[in-house]
Amino acid sequence: MGWFRRSGDITPTLVSVLTAEAPSAAGAGALLSPRYVLTCAHVVNDALGRRQMDIERPTRSARLEVMVRHGAERHRSTARVVVWVPPRRSPGSTWGEGDLAVLELDEPAAPSMRPVAWQAMTEGLRVRAWHGGGDAGTFADTTIKAADAWYYYADAELRGASIQHGYSGGPLFREDDLTVAVGLVTNHVINDRPLSDRQVVRRTLTVPWQRVREELDRAEAHEVIAEHLRAPFTDTGHVPDGAVDLLLRLFDSTEQLKYQAGRLAKKLGLHLTAEAPGTAVLPLEEELAALLFTEGRALATLAELLTDVVGEERRKTLDRLVALGRTEEGVRLLSVGEHQRLLALLTPVNAAHPRLLCQAARHVLQLAHRLPPWVYDGTLADARLAAAVDDLDLDSADMLPPLLRLVVFLSSAVADKETRKELDAWCDDVGRRLGRDRSLLTDCRAQASSWAKSRRRPLTRIVVDLSRNDPDCRRYTCHIWRVREGRAPEEAGISAGPYTAEEIGREIHGLAGEHANGGEEPAPWIDVVVGREQLDVPVDGWTASTLLDELAALGISSPAAEDSPLVLGAQYQMALRLREYSGDTEAENKRRNLLAHRWAAGRTAPLVIKEDTDLRVLLRAMTAEYSDVSWTVLHGRPERRENFLAVCLARGVPVVLWDREAAHPDHARRLDDIVGSVALSDLPEAVRSFREDVYYGARTADARPAMVWDDPGMALPTPPDYGDPPDALTNSGRMAAR
Repeated sequence: MGWFRRSGDITPTLVSVLTAEAPSAAGAGALLSPRYVLTCAHVVNDALGRRQMDIERPTRSARLEVMVRHGAERHRSTARVVVWVPPRRSPGSTWGEGDLAVLELDEPAAPSMRPVAWQAMTEGLRVRAWHGGGDAGTFADTTIKAADAWYYYADAELRGASIQHGYSGGPLFREDDLTVAVGLVTNHVINDRPLSDRQVVRRTLTVPWQRVREELDRAEAHEVIAEHLRAPFTDTGHVPDGAVDLLLRLFDSTEQLKYQAGRLAKKLGLHLTAEAPGTAVLPLEEELAALLFTEGRALATLAELLTDVVGEERRKTLDRLVALGRTEEGVRLLSVGEHQRLLALLTPVNAAHPRLLCQAARHVLQLAHRLPPWVYDGTLADARLAAAVDDLDLDSADMLPPLLRLVVFLSSAVADKETRKELDAWCDDVGRRLGRDRSLLTDCRAQASSWAKSRRRPLTRIVVDLSRNDPDCRRYTCHIWRVREGRAPEEAGISAGPYTAEEIGREIHGLAGEHANGGEEPAPWIDVVVGREQLDVPVDGWTASTLLDELAALGISSPAAEDSPLVLGAQYQMALRLREYSGDTEAENKRRNLLAHRWAAGRTAPLVIKEDTDLRVLLRAMTAEYSDVSWTVLHGRPERRENFLAVCLARGVPVVLWDREAAHPDHARRLDDIVGSVALSDLPEAVRSFREDVYYGARTADARPAMVWDDPGMALPTPPDYGDPPDALTNSGRMAAR
């Protein structure tokens, strides 16, 4: 025990891994973070109804039920296995080695559910475990006795509860600090024969934390290790060189150091002992330094407390201390107060603008090495808001950290003026605390304002899933959904057909008019989802309506007017989307990951692929120098374009443009007016405008531009089951956002 302690009545966070068949516990687990749970592999096997020592990794689709408890709070979520270390036999061992798993919760636990802090297991420690059922009265005490090559053995006295089946996978907490764990329960040792006075009764096999850490390193669980493994306050292993000296230079006396340490402890929900504890192993300044670099928000919170009370020289010292935090994994950008204030501001913003957070994050983070998966979701549930902020809540070498830039961009786009003022004030306060020049925020706000004015606003979309119904391509099975901002796709309420091209065009046009937004938003975007073999379908040329029909809808009767068709591709921004490239789930998931990576890379210049491009060179280049290409333009004869298109789609290129009618390499120039100097964000409107000129006679070009546009942020419904009859109503019950 040291200077900093949690409340004496602290309740540890308990985790239950539940069985699939009945609401009972297969075992316990340890909360590593709001998203990750550590447990034993054999507990996962039990929960999934598999053999206990099965070494095969559970499938990607396998889901477990997990319950997290903290006092009276309950959080139940499904989870998937993200790290798998199967049980393996070892010489001289009664149980085996490995036997670990990390689960990722589909719905992160609440911030108040405090993750476990870890330290190495040593002989002589008195520890406490809880049954996986989570009942507070199931605690069992034992003592770490001896170690072998893999396990530590723990023996308990013959009183109180005993560790038995159902305790596996749970953390072993120190009795003198129930926020710190030293390892996991893996098996209780019992004897099938009648017990005698010489036999072991309460002996438990435990996996020490140091072995767990080694296994996670070996399994390359870098994200888990980097972001979510906390250390106790007395662990100085994460304190950078020079940190203690910088800390001492901030204060005039020991009394001032202790005073500010007490203020910090209160902000963090801790308690600072009034006098030096007899069991303290470190001086206060060293334990404070350990706290600053192991408790995520401690360093930023101390900086917030001192910013207004230190002079210019000590402010430089404080800035140097904060800069050291960038070298340590897990040190957060925001203080406790800044974090709470931001979440309070973002909750109503996310409710009023469901797509804004993901859109702004994609723009702000477009040059980042790795983007959080949620930026592609389109919308962000309130329950995931805190976890999303945590993904970006790290200081960086950037002049303005990404999270601060994100809030600036959000402020530029929100509708409510008071909310905008509060977001701006938050940015000013954090920027000042970080010591950033105000001109940096001014420049960022100018960029954000420009983005807010030019960004593609949240559009109502119409999603059309097409499948040819006859060999002559005259009729199509068709499923149509309408997509409102912030909602999952909804079926349009029409049967699957079959329909002619003109009937489908009129249906799309009718839905667009029926569900328009009163002129406040642009016309809806049209997604046409097809299979690989149907990318040649000329949907953009299908008739949407006629001029006389449109005049009649306005109450205008004009027999003298010459009737002419209104064409889908001229009326709406529209593009093709590939349903899937192959039926291989693993290959398709890989392609979708490549697509997301390319979209996030932010490369806006197109790759132009000409007739004489060597296909072998293109295949190699798509995984090397062109691995970040987000859109391509294809030229050449149809058979060459078909090969180029297949390579681009297989390699996850999200946007591909070609001239459907080009028959010769010389026809490449027909797309010059579109490709010329158009940015990727302006391409859909450039293509629509080109089609409008072609179909309505303002342009004599023979080109018929076709385009695949696959934005991961624009969710698609689950593809219909074409094994059912085309008009089967049972399809409607299975439609959900992808």
